[in-house]
Amino acid sequence: MMLFARRAKICFGMLSSQLAFFLLSPRPPSAIQNLDDKRQPPPFSFCPPPSKHQSSRSLYFSTSLRHQMSTGKEWLHPHNNDADDSSVSSVDSNDSLQNFIQFTSHRNNTGLEEAISITYPLPDSAVQPGSLRLSTLLKENDLVPLFDGAGWAGTRVWAAAIWGIKYLIDEYGEKDLSLCELGCGLGVPGMVWHQLGKDAVLTDQESIMAQMVDNARSNFSESFLDTVGEEDSGKLGKIYAKPLSWSREGFHKLLESTGFHLGFDIVLNCDCVYEPLYGKSWELLVEVIDECLKVNPKCLVVTSVERRNGDGIDLFKQRMKDSKYVGSVEKIMEDKDRDLELYVTRGIVE
Repeated sequence: MMLFARRAKICFGMLSSQLAFFLLSPRPPSAIQNLDDKRQPPPFSFCPPPSKHQSSRSLYFSTSLRHQMSTGKEWLHPHNNDADDSSVSSVDSNDSLQNFIQFTSHRNNTGLEEAISITYPLPDSAVQPGSLRLSTLLKENDLVPLFDGAGWAGTRVWAAAIWGIKYLIDEYGEKDLSLCELGCGLGVPGMVWHQLGKDAVLTDQESIMAQMVDNARSNFSESFLDTVGEEDSGKLGKIYAKPLSWSREGFHKLLESTGFHLGFDIVLNCDCVYEPLYGKSWELLVEVIDECLKVNPKCLVVTSVERRNGDGIDLFKQRMKDSKYVGSVEKIMEDKDRDLELYVTRGIVE
């Protein structure tokens, strides 16, 4: 009875805060549903039905989560070409990252964002230079009322993602290595890696695959592949966009569907661990990484994260260290001003 009363009190408090946010907001919050059954739902968000066409980046979620993701980030401020106030701590609101990459928000005459363009300062060796233009409009069939912030987070380009791909290009950009990105959202790091002419596999939950596939195909019409056996473009490399259920079995299905039977050279995950938003899904992420290192002990697993209150990252790291096929987990980069950390996990090579 006491447990029930405690839960009822918590739920009532969340509902009250969300209702207050809705009433005081200068415009109604709206959202979409991108829930994987393996991920835990975040705190309750009060959301009215979305419009027929909704920008996947114009989303709101629990005010307490938004506060946690922005607390202490005084270096963040709105992009002058993106007035969307949901840009709390993503790349378009990060001035210093804008000095490194070029970011543009494309909006229609009603102010609705339809796409973003990102230009990464690629090295001269890049075989597909230029801007990535990514649609941020979801199709009508994908729009449903949502009590979820995870879908919102998967449609942003977070600072940890840019930090992760920058590290990989700086350290391994001259090598011909395949990359698999886990929980990739818009898939910017994997796409930038592919611009160098390297093989890339973008993965995320089934519910956001339609947008990811369309964006990958439109940006890489000559090198995007749907199935194994299609003729690839040679020096351009190949790129896949595939759903992945975080499990050992799901990982093997991914290897089968992409033809990487011996595993990947690099596995990248960026900002995939945050318990208030994703619950304990990091436990499943550990399973996938452990299986990846079982298949290919020489695989380099790169984890780029932004630290936030109660994120669960320390528990994630310890579970990684305790995994059967993990040889080491090492923090190799840290930006204390931005709360960014980058870890490299290696397998057991005999």
